Amino acid sequence: MHRANKHHPLTPRQKQRNRLISKVRAAVERPFAVFKQRYGMRRLRFFNLATNRTQCMLAGCGYNLQRAAAVLFPKRKPA
Repeated sequence: MHRANKHHPLTPRQKQRNRLISKVRAAVERPFAVFKQRYGMRRLRFFNLATNRTQCMLAGCGYNLQRAAAVLFPKRKPA
């Protein structure tokens, strides 16, 4: 995405491109934010590639289970 600054504002074409990119980017950034905030995955812990891959895979499974539970069993507001 392009960023404007004090001396160079965005052109209309750049603004349109940013709007198109932001739809896809917002959907992709969400899981990474959850991995960092909830699962403590700002940095990987191990030197072994296989162990790091396993940790990332398990975090992805946990994220998918959490999302599935939220979709299947939404929290109801008290009456």
